[in-house]
This record gives sequence, structure tokens and C-alpha cells, in this order.
Amino acid sequence: MKLDPRLQALADQINAAIRASDYTPTEVAKQLGVDKSAVSRWMNGGRTPTMKNLVELADLLGLEARDLWEGPTAIPSTPEQRAMLEKMAKLTPTQQQAFLAMADTMVPRDT
Repeated sequence: MKLDPRLQALADQINAAIRASDYTPTEVAKQLGVDKSAVSRWMNGGRTPTMKNLVELADLLGLEARDLWEGPTAIPSTPEQRAMLEKMAKLTPTQQQAFLAMADTMVPRDT
């Protein structure tokens, strides 16, 4: 199964951010209280972190969570975007995937 390009981009950002940090994936896992295989799967796109883990990872690495979603050139988030991230942090990974799929239907397609 091919990974959704947005999720692959997230995995690529997580991978780059961890590799650029002073932490090893094992140290990241320990700091976040997750299994080291979870961090490995986040880095290779095998699994998407929960919003809680994504925010904690960003904090650990000295980044904004949006930098992991959008890359280091992300524009500042709006209050609405921050509120959405906070609400998504309360969803399960399955609910987050469903939300992203629903949101994708709301975004106009480039023609």
C-alpha cells in the first residue's frame, strides 16, 4: 500500500528533524515515553504519531508542531489552526486519519 504523500512528507520531516537534533531515535523514544520502534515507524512512514506525540516531539526538538507538518518554511499558524491541532491531539490515530481524509474532500483540487 502506497503511503499518502502528506503522511510521507510528515515522515520525511520527522526523520530530518530527529537526524538534525542531538537525539538518537532511541533517546527520542525514551524522552517521549514510547517504544523505540514507534519512533522508527514515524521516521519511515510506517505509522503516524498521535497529535500529542507530534507536539511533544516538536517541543523536544525545539520546533513548532507545524514545522513537522509543513516543513521549516511554514507560515505562522492562525488561532484557528492552533485550535484544530489541540482538538486533533485528543483524537485516536484512526480518528486523525479519518479527519484528514474528510478534510481532503473539502480542499479544492488544482486543475
